[in-house]
Amino acid sequence: MDWEVVNADELYQIADEAKVPVIVMEPLRGGVLCNLPQKAKDKLKQECPNDTQASFGLRWVAGRQRVFTILSGMSNLQQLKENIDTFVNYKAITEKEEKVAHDIAQIIQSGGAISCTACKYCMEVCPRGINIPAIFGLYNMFKGNTAPNASFMFVYNYNALDESTRADKCIKCGLCSKNCPQSLDIPKLLAEVDKKVKEVEKSME
Repeated sequence: MDWEVVNADELYQIADEAKVPVIVMEPLRGGVLCNLPQKAKDKLKQECPNDTQASFGLRWVAGRQRVFTILSGMSNLQQLKENIDTFVNYKAITEKEEKVAHDIAQIIQSGGAISCTACKYCMEVCPRGINIPAIFGLYNMFKGNTAPNASFMFVYNYNALDESTRADKCIKCGLCSKNCPQSLDIPKLLAEVDKKVKEVEKSME
């Protein structure tokens, strides 16, 4: 999800070029990627029947060559055994499975509270350089996350975005909406996300 939505691919490329080992935290998004939407579950079961949701996600992360360590939280013995089995019997991610991962990310994104597919066409015309797909992606993950730390993770990841690219920098010019294949009212949705961020921050004070 981060790769598709929050430009993690660009950050990874920087680390890779500098030959800096990467340590991955929350590889399964705090359990979010172990509770996929039904359409995504069906896709994974059809294309990768030998994988669980967790093992597929961990294998994908481990497939990035520069990854040195994966810090995966576990809640019970069964999850611990499953994670150990994934790496003891590790199978490298295939080109076909890379496509499956991309498709699943798209399903999660389009099925969220905001039906953004992270195509980034909006960013091509935004005069302020607002990271619209990242903002909507974080909001969708927040809305679909029932974990106790969901609010904290939402605010933490949102505030990790460059300040100049956040929702409150929108000038409501509307160019993004005209370029959106989903015909989203992007300025209105950005205002809603900004309002929610402020509400969550206030509730955590």
